[in-house]
Amino acid sequence: MSDPTEGQGRPRTPGRGVKIALGLSLAVNLLILGLVGGALLAVGPGRSGGDDPRLRTLGLGPFAIALSREDRAAVTDRIDRDALRAERRALGRSLVQLRDAIVAEPFDRAAAEAALEGSRSAAAGLQGLGHAALLDQVETMSAAERADLAGRLSRALRRMGGRDR
Repeated sequence: MSDPTEGQGRPRTPGRGVKIALGLSLAVNLLILGLVGGALLAVGPGRSGGDDPRLRTLGLGPFAIALSREDRAAVTDRIDRDALRAERRALGRSLVQLRDAIVAEPFDRAAAEAALEGSRSAAAGLQGLGHAALLDQVETMSAAERADLAGRLSRALRRMGGRDR
């Protein structure tokens, strides 16, 4: 009698392409998890001054630091919540579509490009909401308040790496 394990060799391992696709899928899933987790952690009472992730997702980067606590609250209050939710959902959908395109076999470049375009469009929508709310708030400020904001913005830009040119 012969050994039943004879001739079977070692078990097959996934090919390099499958490993890359799985790694990219994991990265996209972690990105989505980070966006959702960051949004959840950024909301709620107890957020103190300083960098506000909600404002950064709206394209307001250094203003998240430069605005006073009251002005940050006023900017976020000015944003249409339904439009904000719609843009965030669109961003999430496009990231899922990108993940699916990445793992498709064969790779579907056109689907990946469409998903990235959807992501860009949603990000631009979020920025548009944030920029409009910021301008609405700045418009309510006196000249002295705007000068104070400009000074805090300059300091924030220096802290962020000297982008105050």
